[in-house]
Amino acid sequence: MKRKARPLHAGDVVAIVAPSGAVHRESLSRGIKILESWGFRVKVGSSVFNRYGYLAGTDEERARDFMTAWEDQEVKGVIAARGGYGAMRILPYLDFDMIRKNPKILLGFSDITALHLALWKETGLVTFHGPVAEVGEEGFLRYNERILRDVLLGTWPPGHLSLPHENGGEATANDVQRDTRDPDSREQGLRVLEPGEATGELVGGNLSLIASTIGTRWELDTRGKILFLEDVGEKPYRVDRMLCQLKLAGKLDDAAGFCLGDFTDCEPDPGRPSFQVEEVLAQYFRGCGKPCIAGLPAGHGELRATLPLGVLVRITTSPPSIEFLERALEK
Repeated sequence: MKRKARPLHAGDVVAIVAPSGAVHRESLSRGIKILESWGFRVKVGSSVFNRYGYLAGTDEERARDFMTAWEDQEVKGVIAARGGYGAMRILPYLDFDMIRKNPKILLGFSDITALHLALWKETGLVTFHGPVAEVGEEGFLRYNERILRDVLLGTWPPGHLSLPHENGGEATANDVQRDTRDPDSREQGLRVLEPGEATGELVGGNLSLIASTIGTRWELDTRGKILFLEDVGEKPYRVDRMLCQLKLAGKLDDAAGFCLGDFTDCEPDPGRPSFQVEEVLAQYFRGCGKPCIAGLPAGHGELRATLPLGVLVRITTSPPSIEFLERALEK
């Protein structure tokens, strides 16, 4: 059964936890100030600043922080401090019965995909693929902030996902342009890799994590779903290998359609024979017979739309768009 949390309101408490990599204190401090400026009260997990190699504490410490936030009745939303690596390692320590009985907002992306997959499989909870609590010196891009706030406050979805270049929509050029160096000022739009129309629940996230969970109890079921994929720092042949794994495991054949986000810093090694990552994506999705749109402003690029996972969506390719057909949070 699908479960949804309630929207946030001014004065609500959000908890910041670190299920994955070691946290940068200054970057997190910037993110906390932004959340507080929106009217939220912030609780920081007791082990967030712990260090255990490349992890933010031991598996037990990170899992305990996560469950403490979930058990705290004052906490209405749980936000990952950052991604990195390590969320998969805490999955065996989580109390999914407790999580199922206490629906809350879970926000994060990248390595946090492991938690999105596990909570969806175990509890049916709608979670949110979007910005983490760490924020760079440049702050939030306006496009990212606008959609995130709309999602957390429950004012969107339903409706179409607005794009940065749209005039008269929720994300105009003025919303996303800070100066001439702002990456938001570039033209941004969806591209069609395979035409068509499909409706299904949006699932997915980081390609590496989806591939890594195949064969585990948290393996993603893509039957009749719209599969969203993104990744960062993977050479084209690695992206090829992971997509091939999904193909051979039946995950691409089972899906009803596809949305592709950013594949950031996925360039091949210079001077060595290679496809470009765009060519690899085309090899898997052009001619697949199911609608596929690319260029979704989500993932590791500067533009990071918050995507509710588990929500029914419709993708169309003429013109390309993604429409969320139901609320992501309870009224």
